[in-house]
Amino acid sequence: MELESDLVVFNGNIITMDPHNPKATALAVKSYKILAIGDDDFIADLVPSAGRVIDLGGKTVIPGFVDAHTHFTGDGYKSNHVHLHDATSLEDAIQILKDSLPVYKDGDWVIAFGWDESQWPKKRYLTARDLDKVSKTHPIFATRIDGHLVSTNTLGIEMLKIPVDQEGVVKDKKGNPNGVLKDIEGIHGKIPKSDEEIQQGIIAGNKIANELGITTIVDNAAAGTLRHLREVERQDKLTVRTVLNPPIEQMNDMIRLGLSSGMGSPMVRIGGVKIFTDGSIGASTAYLSRDYKGQKGNKGMLLMSKKEYSKIIKKAIKNNIQTVTHAIGDAAIEMVISAFEELKDKSMIREQKHRIEHAEMINEWQIRRAVSLGLILSMQPNFVGKWQLDGGLYETRLDDEIVRGMNMLRVALDNGARLAFGSDGMPYGPLYGIWSATTHPNDRVRITVDEALRCYTLEAAYASYMDRTVGSLAVGKRADFVVLSDDVLTIHPDKIKDIKVEMTIVGGTVEYTGLGT
Repeated sequence: MELESDLVVFNGNIITMDPHNPKATALAVKSYKILAIGDDDFIADLVPSAGRVIDLGGKTVIPGFVDAHTHFTGDGYKSNHVHLHDATSLEDAIQILKDSLPVYKDGDWVIAFGWDESQWPKKRYLTARDLDKVSKTHPIFATRIDGHLVSTNTLGIEMLKIPVDQEGVVKDKKGNPNGVLKDIEGIHGKIPKSDEEIQQGIIAGNKIANELGITTIVDNAAAGTLRHLREVERQDKLTVRTVLNPPIEQMNDMIRLGLSSGMGSPMVRIGGVKIFTDGSIGASTAYLSRDYKGQKGNKGMLLMSKKEYSKIIKKAIKNNIQTVTHAIGDAAIEMVISAFEELKDKSMIREQKHRIEHAEMINEWQIRRAVSLGLILSMQPNFVGKWQLDGGLYETRLDDEIVRGMNMLRVALDNGARLAFGSDGMPYGPLYGIWSATTHPNDRVRITVDEALRCYTLEAAYASYMDRTVGSLAVGKRADFVVLSDDVLTIHPDKIKDIKVEMTIVGGTVEYTGLGT
């Protein structure tokens, strides 16, 4: 070989996820792409002229993870506010909030994220009464871990100006709002954010992603995020490829501008429009065919009618726009699948890569119908380890029979589903998700490590219009790869979540390293 290269890595265990060349020990990068891949001898001629050479010391290399469902641009912003993820009780959450007050001026919003009452001894939501103990001079906005429920104090209720009779406003026994707000459309947009805060949040989110080995994300972001992503890209500070799913409210704007899914640059692309059909299990708003456990008459919330949903998908298909539909409860999933089944022309469903997000309660009959239609299932394996094991959230909200049939990853693959993995940030970390998917005691959930890795790389890239450029390691593809402390394919599955990401390379540039090289 006579071509120079920007980067050469050798003496590694490279898992390519390329069926034509599944294993290698070395690769070379030129102009952001993989120039050559093979054994050390094959790459040897490129070493003397390489801009940088890394001896992997036998470490395992895999394609950069593709997280098919994130909120990274928003979660980066959250990193500058109050974290309640580690709160061990309701009282602990209140104390963390109290401890945060010195950095806020009177009248400023206190913004908090990530609390999860299902992990607390008192398994109940934060209320205005609780948050009034924190402050009566700061409005408080505390978002539950799933993003579908917000708790606020009395001052926050006043400042949000949400009508008392609006669906989702929970009331106390006297009929007054108790500070719990479930699936209120547009509520997160009521908290003001500056352009600088948003852009710094994107940069912070990229850093978090790189440290976890994530090189491509699909971000379900707020309206207007695209211009901020482009500005961060212009500053050469975007270190994660981002596929943006704008909210459904922006679809008409996309159509007027002639924008369709898959358009964009190597670093920023337009994905599909995000549609919500129901809420979450944690907020008891996912739309079920039967009542929630201990909540007579509550089957959750259907956020739009089938007629309205059908109108949306017809318009999207006509304008070559992917739909990315949030549907968790079995009744919501049924509405989505049946709406696609009723289309006169179903030929574009597979080609445009329409997706169902979460599909936590999808049953085998629904899986088979989704596969027949060409619908992609975009699921979150980390939910299994976090909430489906004994004593988890599912058990507190749902009957045992339902819990056993949740997140049927094995059944989906056995029926030929295109299955993309993402995290939804609960928690972030593909290695946690792979551990979760491969160790569950229910064999209708559990899949192999190789399958899970594929779902978190090539399949997630396929679902995001990125499979021609990322998701596997092959000549001509983007040089996005990750160095791991252990071989994910041979280590005992129980230990996968403890594997360390030692280096993350995006387009041939080392964006994160813990190796000191």
